[in-house]
Amino acid sequence: MAEQQMPLLKVSVLHYRDHSHDEETWTKWYLEEQVPRFMPIVHKHGIDRCELYITPAAFRQQFQADLDQLKGGCASGWNMSPYDAAVIYWVRDPQKVRNMLNDPDWNGKVVVFEKGWIDQTKVDVQIGTQTTFIEEGKIINTITKEYD
Repeated sequence: MAEQQMPLLKVSVLHYRDHSHDEETWTKWYLEEQVPRFMPIVHKHGIDRCELYITPAAFRQQFQADLDQLKGGCASGWNMSPYDAAVIYWVRDPQKVRNMLNDPDWNGKVVVFEKGWIDQTKVDVQIGTQTTFIEEGKIINTITKEYD
């Protein structure tokens, strides 16, 4: 019997900006300093894919206002997440992430430079799998049902 392949795991690390920096300065630092600093280490450990997701406060505020207008429906109590950026690592083998985070270069070349930029008191992490249901305008990976 063929060995079953591990699903592609999505590991999201949600970072909060140190508020001693304004959002524009922080985003510029993240893109121009932090990403180039950690990308070689991510690559060295064979991470299958790495993405950055920036969540500007203006977007969060605008869409929170949209959610607030939907109160009374299923959106009552919904809130926009307050994190400023998510680094998303895609791996089939979670050991790759463990190895990356335990690499002395991670602490010596990445973590030490986060102080004063990333709030070190809170970071949220998510792990799971992802399934796409609409791609290029087509419904995929499901059978649709009609309800009366």
